[in-house]
Amino acid sequence: MQAEQPQLGDQAFGKDAATLVTVPYQSHRDALTFIQTVLRSPRGVGVLHGPRASGKTTIARLVQERLPEQVAVARIDGTDARPRGLLVEMLAQFGYNTDLESPGELLQMVTVFAMQQTRSMQPPILIIDNVEHMYPSALRTLDALAELKVKHRFALRILVTGDEGLSALIASENLQNIAQRHFGIFSIGPLSERETQQYLYARLTACGLQQPDSVFTVSTCERLHELSGGWPGLINYYAQEALRPERPRLIVTRDGETVSRYTSNTKKILIGRSEFADLVLDDEYASAMHAVLLLYSNALVMLDLNSSNGTTVNSVRLKSTILKENDIISIGHHRLKVENAPAMSADIAQRVNLPDTIRTKSLTEMRRLQDDLRVVAAAEKQRG
Repeated sequence: MQAEQPQLGDQAFGKDAATLVTVPYQSHRDALTFIQTVLRSPRGVGVLHGPRASGKTTIARLVQERLPEQVAVARIDGTDARPRGLLVEMLAQFGYNTDLESPGELLQMVTVFAMQQTRSMQPPILIIDNVEHMYPSALRTLDALAELKVKHRFALRILVTGDEGLSALIASENLQNIAQRHFGIFSIGPLSERETQQYLYARLTACGLQQPDSVFTVSTCERLHELSGGWPGLINYYAQEALRPERPRLIVTRDGETVSRYTSNTKKILIGRSEFADLVLDDEYASAMHAVLLLYSNALVMLDLNSSNGTTVNSVRLKSTILKENDIISIGHHRLKVENAPAMSADIAQRVNLPDTIRTKSLTEMRRLQDDLRVVAAAEKQRG
């Protein structure tokens, strides 16, 4: 699927794809409405709850992006946060760099800033993701910030997000002020089946794909919804896996009996008798480092590494070649059947028969292999 675009899955659904396009859905829109109401409320504390991969961080990022430029806002990942780190990061995002070491002094500096902003009718906003993963001391610092007032008005608007168990945390003694102030707890829901299809197609279209249904049919979208439960993070994961090309696999036989099946997650497979090879062949006719397979997006290349007894592919002795599906590599008594070989691009297909095409293209890899061989030789010499 999409052999010409091997990076499509990463581009549309990888870890950096969040900034590509935001696809709102009903629960997402309801969460944003809830947060807007919270920030206008005199109580000014909201709690966003949802399981992992439910899109809480995306919603928090959108809240920050949509605030007026004159509003001071800090958005912080609470994972493993301690008091000093929390306060220093807040001040940095509010535009202050400080050399203060004491959490007490830092808290005082934040307090002065928050009160000044509130007097100017622009109370700062603090967004804490993953609040349940903060240290208890940081939770108490957060609760102290929630108590700040200027003439009976709270001096800081606060939004916290978290996973399961967040309700119990809010009710704990570490967050008494948060519990008293919070406007409510909003639980994010998943995407519907239809919303999942719209989400997938919007991400693919944002990558420049004109016909996203050529990648994911309606039935495939339905299957991805079923697997993910409709949670955005899981949709991304399963969509990325669905677009990931299958890795080439070698079925290794000797005298007609299957010895092993080898699948590599790297772009280079060293084959030989040495224990330093990726695929070790216990064969007296195999050299220590006999051959290498190099995986490109549009070709799987075999190079013989000047082995003593040579390498044949489909009964033809070759120094280098592009491997196709079901090709048979022969090394000594072993046969290696190729499965899941990438489809050859039109450009590569036109140049297959040109002399030295593959050898020239693979010059860099050959130099790297020579370095590998030196390491192997040194190691074997050391072993005596």
